[in-house]
Amino acid sequence: MTTIRIAPLMLIAFTLAADGAAQDRQAAEAAFKNSVHAAVGLECTSCHKGHAAGTYSVIPRGDIAATCASCHSDAAYMRKFDPQVRVDQMSQYLTSAHGRALSKGETRAATCSDCHTSHAIIRVRDSRSSVAPLNVAKTCSQCHADVERMKAFGHDAKVFTDWSSSVHATALLTRGDTSAPTCNTCHGSHGATPPGVTEVASVCAQCHVREAQNFTAGPKKAIFDAMGLAECLVCHGNHAIQPPSHKLIGFTKGTVCETCHDATTNGAATIQEFRDGSAGLDAAMTAAEAVVDRAEHAGMLVEDARLAVREAREQHVQSRVAIHTFQDEPFTAIAAKGLEAAQRAERAGHAALEELQNRRRGLGIATLLIVGFLATLWVKIRRLPVPSTLRDD
Repeated sequence: MTTIRIAPLMLIAFTLAADGAAQDRQAAEAAFKNSVHAAVGLECTSCHKGHAAGTYSVIPRGDIAATCASCHSDAAYMRKFDPQVRVDQMSQYLTSAHGRALSKGETRAATCSDCHTSHAIIRVRDSRSSVAPLNVAKTCSQCHADVERMKAFGHDAKVFTDWSSSVHATALLTRGDTSAPTCNTCHGSHGATPPGVTEVASVCAQCHVREAQNFTAGPKKAIFDAMGLAECLVCHGNHAIQPPSHKLIGFTKGTVCETCHDATTNGAATIQEFRDGSAGLDAAMTAAEAVVDRAEHAGMLVEDARLAVREAREQHVQSRVAIHTFQDEPFTAIAAKGLEAAQRAERAGHAALEELQNRRRGLGIATLLIVGFLATLWVKIRRLPVPSTLRDD
């Protein structure tokens, strides 16, 4: 009797499992049809071992990388599809934090399919790819934003949230600048490993060349090295990097400098010079751009003013770069040059607006004169005697 009651339940369970497996297979097949693998003629059995007709074995997580490498590490085979394709992904992966952990039996570590997906694998150059620049951070966050998963490895799960608030994320996701840094820009792709204290500056210098040169030549380099500090990270942090601003400079709470300095320490005067110079240039540029925008919107030609604004903006950028010398010069000279350009732009903008007012006044006077002339002409015409031929008899 008991057997009769259980059997239907088991049958239902088996049926549901079969239906679920069928749906999973259909989804996998649909995804595979649009993949780069299908486009080059691969089939399910290229990766999966087939047992019975229409059934394929699941690849164990620990074997996924090796399965992918059986093709992707074969230079002769890969050359058939792309003569410039890299074939060192597997060797890089084995040196990564992910690969080392997986080699030790940690199956929660990321492997190929976690980043590239299992079946819907698309070329990296395709914006739909899970590892395209606009999508990399979201792909990484599948693991690195998982609190429980990161806790097991002693990692912070706020990395994605922090990066999403950064100047880098704004440049990439809002402005669409695909050259802006995302996860693999700093950590690497297949050989992903967090940069160490001595490596951070070199990683940042891949983009911020002039800042790195200034810092290396300045007095802070030796101090940071002696203290074992990770250079760039001391002031800028690692993931939640904010846009440069004079508000970050100074001794008040929340500024970068106040974590190590106060108004009595060495370099206090230089820090104050940085803040005052940057704030003054920011204010001058804001004022100049507002006036020039008004003049241009009113229809005035402001080419010279725009050139001055661009010069001020360039000096503004250069001054921020110069701050990394941690010395008064060349910052002071650059900021002064930028301030002069901004003031020149503002004067040009005001001159254009004044010219506009003069034109309007001139047009008003001319209009009055024309109206007066027409009125006088009308009166004169009215006073003329009527010709006899037009008089009534």
